[in-house]
Amino acid sequence: MSGGTYTLLVRSSFAAAHRLREYEGNCERLHGHNWRVEASVEADRLDSRGIALDFRVMKRALNEILARLDHGYLNDLPPFTEENPSSENLARHIYEEMERRIPEPARVCRVVVWESEEARAEYSRPRGTA
Repeated sequence: MSGGTYTLLVRSSFAAAHRLREYEGNCERLHGHNWRVEASVEADRLDSRGIALDFRVMKRALNEILARLDHGYLNDLPPFTEENPSSENLARHIYEEMERRIPEPARVCRVVVWESEEARAEYSRPRGTA
């Protein structure tokens, strides 16, 4: 069957500290979060097994990225030595790192980063853009 799009989602988490540069408020000071991350991938077709992409591939990709951030100080880690380690920039960074790891024909479509139960940032790109 065709005509639709399949969307797969995996979740993981990590703990890290950061501080926002050029910010007036509590977040300019060193603080940490127990971040939760959701990564979504989409595909237009299934393989011969009826699978769009093995969840293990997605989980491995996400966990490799988060392992580099876990229990770290984000401001000391590229690309956050140059750009602010905001939730928005973190979501984009994870999205771009996922793109490098997810094989075609699947494609990353969204990354959501939760810094608390009440606050999240989401990054996505329109289909067909890089």
